[in-house]
Amino acid sequence: MSLKNKVAIVTGGSRGIGRAISIQYAREGALVALNYLSDRASANEVVKTIKGLGSEAIAVQADVADKRQVEMMVQNVVKKWQKIDILVNNAGVAPFAGFFETTEEVLDRSMAVNCKGVFLVSQAVARVMAEKGGGKIINITSISGVKATGPLQTAYCASKGAANMLTKAMAVALAPYKINVNAILPGTIETDLNREILKDPATKDNIIKATPLKSLGRPEDIAQAAVYLGSDAANWVTGALIVVDGGFIA
Repeated sequence: MSLKNKVAIVTGGSRGIGRAISIQYAREGALVALNYLSDRASANEVVKTIKGLGSEAIAVQADVADKRQVEMMVQNVVKKWQKIDILVNNAGVAPFAGFFETTEEVLDRSMAVNCKGVFLVSQAVARVMAEKGGGKIINITSISGVKATGPLQTAYCASKGAANMLTKAMAVALAPYKINVNAILPGTIETDLNREILKDPATKDNIIKATPLKSLGRPEDIAQAAVYLGSDAANWVTGALIVVDGGFIA
């Protein structure tokens, strides 16, 4: 499932799942543009790691919820490598708040990053892909988009549910341009994003007990699925929501 000489953008690529995908893509031979919002040091560290693997990488700053910034990011990647073969929409926010404590600002930001951001980046990248003959778009959503995973995740569940439906709609809309669109729905992965819920030993233990494979996921587990969906092995896969959760929602 080589990605040799494929150009990939990974949003939120400096940490967690995005970092793992960026590095695994580089191992498979891809040229990686990893997007970050504010943590330039972490982004530069990933670029250094990728270059140490013998591949190429650049860090590109942009708020995925800002159309102007998104378009500048895409232009910079095309200027560097003249094409984009793969887009991984991984950037996300996961606020934890009770229903009555969830503010309008929290809801708006959740929808802006987790859904609107997927749309904006996909739209800008798909224009490039369509001109070049096709490509692969992979949305990192969540099992929280198909299952209400807790009373503190109302905004998160709503935004990820929207992203899952957006995946299917984009798959239909972009199929004539030979652009495959799929989503990976991670379960609970040990990342910074989940630090808040996993810092409680009882909560962590309960999640593991409820998972048939009796473990939390690793960022690398999601990265391997992203390699498959970005490769030629997945040329006839589109509109799929692929669950990677150790059997949790089964």
